[in-house]
Amino acid sequence: MADNTFPLTTDALQDWLNIKIRKMQKNLDRNKSNNSGQLRQSLGRNYNKGVLDERGMIKGRIEADDYWYFVDQGVQGVGGDSDITGNSMSNRNTTSKAKYKSKKPPLKDILMWVQTKLPAGGSDLFTALNIREGIYRKGLRATNFASSVLTDKDIKELTQQLAETMAEDIANNITPE
Repeated sequence: MADNTFPLTTDALQDWLNIKIRKMQKNLDRNKSNNSGQLRQSLGRNYNKGVLDERGMIKGRIEADDYWYFVDQGVQGVGGDSDITGNSMSNRNTTSKAKYKSKKPPLKDILMWVQTKLPAGGSDLFTALNIREGIYRKGLRATNFASSVLTDKDIKELTQQLAETMAEDIANNITPE
């Protein structure tokens, strides 16, 4: 940061963000929601880089791959009979705001994931189609890997901590005449 007017505040915010990032990564590991490691890595790119002080405006952010919300909150499936096997598949997530309607998950992304998991010679496309159908019909269970870490209580505690460090920074910036 070139001109950091509030070093104690930006350091406190970055420390808080780093702790939250690590907790989210641990939750992904614990929930076995870290299959490819890509989501975990996308969170890690914020480590020690999530705070900006732009002309006295302090901004903190945690960025992740765009599908993070669906891993955190889950997705409701459509239920019904599989297009591939004809077997009945019931929805296993009835609480998520996100839900499939008619568009299925992207086959390209699932196929790329399958290719990292299957031994050479496996039927990647058939496996990916089955996985996509299962996700579409059954949905995805919520992991709450992020929402359990970024609670209203956590935000309230951060606000209090930042108010205190901001007061210190302001006091340190006042020059007596």
